[in-house]
Parts: sequence; C-alpha cells; structure tokens
Amino acid sequence: MDFDFGKYAEYMALGYAAMALVLALMVVWIALRFRALRAQQEEIARLEAELAEERRAQAGSGASARAERPATGAVASPEQ
Repeated sequence: MDFDFGKYAEYMALGYAAMALVLALMVVWIALRFRALRAQQEEIARLEAELAEERRAQAGSGASARAERPATGAVASPEQ
C-alpha cells in the first residue's frame, strides 16, 4: 500500500503537526487550569471554615454585643 498525497503532502503533514501541537497545548492548559481551580476551591473552603469558626466564637460572646448593636434597619446614634 503506497499512499501518494501529491505535491501538497508536506503541507498536509505540517497541518497535522500544527493541529497536534494546538491540541497538546489545549490539554496542558486544561490540566493547569484544573489544578488552579482546585487550589482556589480549597482556599475558599478554608476561608469559609475560618469564617464559620469566627461566627461561632462571636455567638458565644455575642449576647453582650447584640445589646449594644442597633436593631436591623435602625440608625446608630453618632456617639456609637
């Protein structure tokens, strides 16, 4: 079996090589993006856990702070 692609065989090979390179770059980019998004997701989860911990800590000592804070929608006096 002899394949003869004519006088444009070199261009066809270059086209396939270019597409293989583009495809390889896309796969690498997707892998790097996946890793970056996973790290960002872990960072968000860590920050949410810290925020939840701070809220739990404030809830314990928040009874006195709630008495000092104005009710929702109320305007605080200038001296507060």
